Parts: sequence; C-alpha cells; structure tokens
Amino acid sequence: MKTILTSSEKVPLISRNVKQKFYTVSYYFIAVILLVSGVSKIINPENFIKVLNVTLGFLGENIVILIATILPVIEIALGLMLMLKIKVKEALIAVLYLFVAFTVFAIYGTIKGFNIDCGCFGSNVRNEFGVGMIVRNLVLLVVVLVLYEKEKWS
Repeated sequence: MKTILTSSEKVPLISRNVKQKFYTVSYYFIAVILLVSGVSKIINPENFIKVLNVTLGFLGENIVILIATILPVIEIALGLMLMLKIKVKEALIAVLYLFVAFTVFAIYGTIKGFNIDCGCFGSNVRNEFGVGMIVRNLVLLVVVLVLYEKEKWS
C-alpha cells in the first residue's frame, strides 16, 4: 500500500482519499439539503406556516410570517454559497448556527409534545417532531461541524 508523509506521520494514501471523498460528499450533501429545504418551503409554504403557528404562535402572526419568509431565503442563499464556494468558512459558520437552531427547535417541539409534521422540507417529506427529528438534526450538525473544522485548518 502506498503511503504519504504528512506532519511526520505515515498516512495510507487510500485513507486520505476516502476522507477527502467523505468531506466532498458531505459538503455537497449539506448544500443540497439547504437548497431543497428552502425551495420546498417557498413552493409550498402552508405546512411550514402551520407548524410555526402551532409551535411559535405566541410570537404573533407578523413574526411567524417573517420567519416563514426569511428562513427559506437564508437556506437557499447558504446552499448556493456552499455550491459556488463563496465565503465557505462564513457560510459553514452560518449553517452551524442554523442547524443548532433547528436542533433546539426539534428538542422544544418534542418536549412540548407537538404531534405535527415540522414542515422542514415543505410537504415533500413527512417529518414529525420526535427523537428521529432530533437525531437527524444532531447528525447534520456534527457533519457541518466536521466540515467547518476541516475548512478552518485548510
């Protein structure tokens, strides 16, 4: 097996290639998730607005409409920034914060016992509050954290 020397340690070339492929696939996966999520909410906003009214209705209708309008635009913008490799570190930081907010929202909805589809991907994918939603958001959060750490040291 071929090896390369980096930082005075031997790393198998195959291992390095697998890691790089993991980073690349994960990077574009996150970008696609953001784009699909944002576009889905714009195409069919009713489900997302419904879940915001149920979960965050105490904020008032104007704030709910503002969130329902701005969030998909932010998701699409961040997805495009990643796809086009524009300010990647900054975009990954923003995605990190976004996924932290999504994880907190999933935990909040689960604790409160909301039994509705979150509207995360419009009406394309059914996804109710619960442990599955929390785990999904935590996995996405960890992936973005790994990508950011790699990007930070590049």
